[in-house]
Amino acid sequence: MARIRLPLIPRGVRWVAVALVALVILLYSVVPAPGSGTFRTGPFGLLGYSTWLHLLAYGGLAAALAYTLHDSPRPDWQVLALVFCAVAAYGIGIELLQSTLTARTAAYDDVLTNASGAGLAVIGWRIATRYVRFYRARRVADLQVPVE
Repeated sequence: MARIRLPLIPRGVRWVAVALVALVILLYSVVPAPGSGTFRTGPFGLLGYSTWLHLLAYGGLAAALAYTLHDSPRPDWQVLALVFCAVAAYGIGIELLQSTLTARTAAYDDVLTNASGAGLAVIGWRIATRYVRFYRARRVADLQVPVE
């Protein structure tokens, strides 16, 4: 079976992406989320709107961090454990910050949801990397066709 080829852009750009995702999470953790007063449930009516936002935000941060650290010399399990712990700790920090704000509230459920989003992303990353081959792309000219 052919593996999908995806570019591994320069590390500095990857770290900027992680910082931007973390900054967006921080921003929307300090101000009320868009639609927070109108939506009660998320897609499919399975979970609350806030729960979906937490899962997607922290899952996205974990995926961005896993991509950034993909070419680490450490074993995969160590990198993915670090990603999970770092993202979960960031979620705890955000909840502690929210506990100091009058317009926001902190909740233990949100800490668990943040960690769940990170965990799901780490598991998804581990499965996805079995079917992907990363290659270094320093310029646009280095990009290759994803599937042969």
